[in-house]
Amino acid sequence: MLAPAAQAHLGPGLWVSVVVANYNRPELVRRLLSELAAQSPAVPPSRFEAIVVDDGSEVDVREVVLADYPFSLTVHRQANAGAARARQAGAELARGKVVLFLDDDMRVGPEFLEGHLALHDAPDTVVLGQLRPDTDIAKMPLFEKFFARMLSDKADSLLAGQPLRGHGVYTGNVSMDRELFLRVGGFDPQFRALEDEELGIRLEKAGARLLFSDRGSSLHGSDKTSLEKWLARSYNDGAYAVRVGRKHRDLPSASPFRHFEHISPISLPFLGLGLGLPAAAEPLAKLAVQVAISADKLGLERLGVAGATLVYGIQFYRGVRHEAGSLPGLWSEYRAFRSALRDLGPGSDPSTDRGGALADFTAAVREDHAVMLAYQGKYSQGEGGGSLPSDGVKKIGFQILVAYRLMRLFRARGDRLAAQFTSRLMRHLYASDIHWDAELAPGVMIVHGFGLAISHSAKVARGCILFQGVTLGFGNDTEGRAGAPTLQENVHVGVGATLYGPITVGESSKIMAGCVLGESVPARSLVEAPRPAVSARRGRAPA
Repeated sequence: MLAPAAQAHLGPGLWVSVVVANYNRPELVRRLLSELAAQSPAVPPSRFEAIVVDDGSEVDVREVVLADYPFSLTVHRQANAGAARARQAGAELARGKVVLFLDDDMRVGPEFLEGHLALHDAPDTVVLGQLRPDTDIAKMPLFEKFFARMLSDKADSLLAGQPLRGHGVYTGNVSMDRELFLRVGGFDPQFRALEDEELGIRLEKAGARLLFSDRGSSLHGSDKTSLEKWLARSYNDGAYAVRVGRKHRDLPSASPFRHFEHISPISLPFLGLGLGLPAAAEPLAKLAVQVAISADKLGLERLGVAGATLVYGIQFYRGVRHEAGSLPGLWSEYRAFRSALRDLGPGSDPSTDRGGALADFTAAVREDHAVMLAYQGKYSQGEGGGSLPSDGVKKIGFQILVAYRLMRLFRARGDRLAAQFTSRLMRHLYASDIHWDAELAPGVMIVHGFGLAISHSAKVARGCILFQGVTLGFGNDTEGRAGAPTLQENVHVGVGATLYGPITVGESSKIMAGCVLGESVPARSLVEAPRPAVSARRGRAPA
């Protein structure tokens, strides 16, 4: 059964309309409909419908798919206008609370609809279902292996906690409230490629909550396309990526140039050739794909997929150049991208549309210094602190925080070796062991700071003060749960205190010097260590 919150949102009528666009693949549609007929009891047939839109196929799909299904089925035929218009027509015919777009070549299991609807407990929700590659991936053509590997890597990142962005939305398996879909304008008919990415960007701009579901997954098999069609599709992706970027100038993540910082130095000259001399790059792409196919046939699959990735990039940027037109036109597009990046601040990350790791580092150091000055004014009879550079030289605790922020900068940029080196350097300079995965919010203060030990899963909120010798250690609580402490805002931890396990220290609490704490405490608590017993020594006093 669906959770009460999801059932309350979906209401008493049709919960979901499954929209399937089709062009000349009626047998795949019939297979998909039979799998939809076998959904789990959590989503009975009375709660969903299927809408098949035939986009001007040579054979009328109604002649193949019409049969007795336990759910309502509508087949709509239109003149060939492309997948975006076909899906738009299906959504407009839909009667369900949620509209779910599904490609006709997908395979779905019994819990497919349940996996989607379980997450629809609010009207602003968009659920992207995982696309799993066919188990026969080894038998696929190389360019389909490339696509399967790309989807697999994306799923791994999302399941590991990477936020889903609008430009990551695909319409092969995605659901959203029908009202939300219509409110943002549905599919833009000018896009015959990347229409899903462009819709996702508008959904994100509208404040939609973008979720990823492995329970709502579908199996994506070979789409039986040809190498020539794949090369053309890669080219078109680049051309339409420019159009997406033009429509959303304010978002660097919408630009085709956002990929530049992720391109390896080896590939960059070849992709640059696609931009600068697209005609010369075309035979290079065709030669490279044949070399990659040969490598794959020799059992060198990873090398083959790497080659296919390079070929896709060459074709993509050839398409970018085609849409941009002349070199001055290309330069104009790139300048618009750089301008949007500058608006976000130094070190901005074009894949996230926010200040980048360098900007985060700078802001965090400034916040740490501001909080340090505030505490100095509070506890030092109004004495002010120095400038940030001078305090960076004089204050050991502030030096440790700057080193920690630098370590997090390296971590955010994916340079794990540099992060580890910084961690080791802090051990030698300050006898402090702070893990690069520990989360110290901007605005933390460290006093003196020698002898700190902070676990990888510890979390410290703004306004907290840590004195020298503090341990925030990994351990188990009384129920066997593992973890490290979480300090809420404005917690003060005294000299030599040891906190361990998955405990939470409520805001504005004080943990006095020498305490050993392995249990959570509420806000505004005072935790004191037992006072030492003092007694006279036995024996004779010294002469």
